[in-house]
Amino acid sequence: MTTESPEAPALPEHYREILALMKEGRRKVAEERCRALLAEAPTDADLMALLASIVVERGELREAEMLLGRAIALAPTEPAPWINLGRILQQGGRWGEAVTHYEHAVNLFPTHPQLAATLGQLYQRANRFAEAETQYRTAIENGAMPAIHVQLGMVLLRQDRVDEAIDSFNTAIGLNPNLAAAYGNLGNALQKKDDMPAAAAAYEKAVALNPKDTISFVSLGMAQLKLGQARDAAEVFERALALHGPERRAAAWLPYARAQEFGEMPAGYRAEIAELVSRQPLEAPEGYASMAELNAALAAALEDDPTTVWEPLGKATRKGGQTGLLLDAPREPFIAFEKALRKAIDAHFDGIKPQPRHPYRSMVPKTYHLDLWGTLLSEGGHQHSHIHVGGWMSGVYYVSLPATLGSGGESKDGWIEFGHPPPEFEATFEPQTVTYEPREGDAFFFPSYLFHRTLPFSGEERRISLAFDVKPTSWR
Repeated sequence: MTTESPEAPALPEHYREILALMKEGRRKVAEERCRALLAEAPTDADLMALLASIVVERGELREAEMLLGRAIALAPTEPAPWINLGRILQQGGRWGEAVTHYEHAVNLFPTHPQLAATLGQLYQRANRFAEAETQYRTAIENGAMPAIHVQLGMVLLRQDRVDEAIDSFNTAIGLNPNLAAAYGNLGNALQKKDDMPAAAAAYEKAVALNPKDTISFVSLGMAQLKLGQARDAAEVFERALALHGPERRAAAWLPYARAQEFGEMPAGYRAEIAELVSRQPLEAPEGYASMAELNAALAAALEDDPTTVWEPLGKATRKGGQTGLLLDAPREPFIAFEKALRKAIDAHFDGIKPQPRHPYRSMVPKTYHLDLWGTLLSEGGHQHSHIHVGGWMSGVYYVSLPATLGSGGESKDGWIEFGHPPPEFEATFEPQTVTYEPREGDAFFFPSYLFHRTLPFSGEERRISLAFDVKPTSWR
């Protein structure tokens, strides 16, 4: 959390004493001293913020939040408590509250670059790219670090403004030639322009600057794969998995790289998919007599959701709409659905037997955040093959399905399919896929690195589902 330097001459002696104790690692003594001083001066906002910075480090988020709230009420023109309270909201996964908090803060401190940049990051997370762009530009105008040019380039890229994104990444590099993230994202933009040699060179530079940059390292392998260097790409993916554990994209692309090299998918790939994909019926949560009753409430809420965007940029949805993140500002019936979903997820995790070095089964989450969004597909609607890079486990729950969906045999319209490479990948082999029939009230759980897509369907009824990502915060 943000604190003043202990050498700052304007600080009173007792503040410097507490900060010195913290620097020495004597946090218990520092906390006792801070509480004693606060008892003598209960309206000292700086002491409250100082105590909050101590207790938050031992996980007392609720007390830290209370202290910072009081500090802001007493001294609302100081930006540090606003920044620190916002961090606590983010740490607790309270994304909707964090957005509201930072929106208020940037109105109070319109020229503060850190506040604008953080609000931009929150908008970016919620796929509100135009609003994120505005905040990043504000931060840059007020002297933000060169890395914010990288963030700006990322949201420009998500808006398909590729040349502007390249300019932004190059600006960041001009300001800081050692900024590995700028080269890595420049590679992403150059891939969008189908300039694979230049993209590969950018990724190589990123990895040279930061050997721990797994994202750029795997992106280098993907560029090599598109350049026809399948063996080199496979070696990159294998090394990434060996050095960095369950790296999502490496696990996703390794089977395709080997198939591209040898002309066929690795033995047992289809069986591996079948073992990793799990169908999970959900049980009705408290307040709902049945899943059918909950589904009716979910369908109505999703049909009316104001955050729905038709064919959102950068997403896999075609001929359909996708909502924003529904748990950022929780409301019914999504609160009840989250309870039912978490119950099923926890039971699923209880059944996973850890398997060393496996990209999915090697670790089992203990605590986690959930990202949840809705998808509403119209006739001909589908999602092209994709993975969920930000998740560890992903899934889909079926709210409402049209009667025209396929029923097996030759007809699998509207089913979910695993194992097909994405449309931009030119495979020289026959993909091995597994398809599953969706059923209302059922969910599928699967590793986030499994490529999956939905097959188009006909009919006037909507195909409504909820998708989710499990993002671990601790492990068993």
